[in-house]
Amino acid sequence: MAVLSIVDVVVGVFFWVFFPTGYFSGKLIPRIVSDLTFVEGAAIFFVGGLLAFFHSNLSPRARALLVVGASMVGLSVLFGVLS
Repeated sequence: MAVLSIVDVVVGVFFWVFFPTGYFSGKLIPRIVSDLTFVEGAAIFFVGGLLAFFHSNLSPRARALLVVGASMVGLSVLFGVLS
């Protein structure tokens, strides 16, 4: 989670270089980081949910993905509040 959060901050800082126009143009860096973190957290949570759904018991891997995904969504809300 720490690695993904650091990558989100780096991408958020340099996002205007990669995509000068479009959805993220004119947004503040914390807002971009919030959006990126939410998408990654939702995707990780979804994968963990699928693993939990297709296995009869909740495996440690699925549990870890659910916790990391929910934490990243919470971190996204924190970045959104700060922006």
